[in-house]
Amino acid sequence: MTAPIQITHEAWAAGFVIPGFKHPPVKALWGAKLESQDPAVGILRPKFPTRPDYANPAGMVMGGIVTAMLGDTMGPLVAAATGGTKFPVSTDLHTQFFEGAPIGGMLTVEARTVRLSRSIAFTSAVLMNGKEEVCAKAVHTAMLMDTPKT
Repeated sequence: MTAPIQITHEAWAAGFVIPGFKHPPVKALWGAKLESQDPAVGILRPKFPTRPDYANPAGMVMGGIVTAMLGDTMGPLVAAATGGTKFPVSTDLHTQFFEGAPIGGMLTVEARTVRLSRSIAFTSAVLMNGKEEVCAKAVHTAMLMDTPKT
C-alpha cells in the first residue's frame, strides 16, 4: 500500500481530502474545519460547527447528524491513510451515544485508524463537546475500493 498522505488545510478548505479526491457535496452542509492530522499515527481531527437546524426535540444535535459527522471523518482518514489510492465503502457503522451533543459552539471529532488491510479498513472515532467530553463513539468497517479519478 502507498504511504499515508498529509491532508493540508488548504486542500480541505478547497473541498478536497487530498489532491484528486473531493469531499462529498454534503461536506458543505457541515462546514467542518481541519484541526489536525497525524498520518504516521493515523489520526484525523476536524471541528464541526453546530446550527439550530441540527437540533432534535431535546435541543441537542440529532443522532443521525452526529453519526454523519463521525463517518465523514473516518472516510477521509482512510483515503489519506492509503495514500489516496483507495476509498472506503461502508459495510458497518455502529454508533454509541453517551450524552447529547450541544447546539452552539464547535464539536470535535477524532478518528483513528484501527487496522488497514489490502481490502478492508477498520476505524473508530469519538465526537467531543467544547469541553473535550465524549458525547458519542463510532466504529466503522469498510471495503477498500480503487479511488476514481476526478
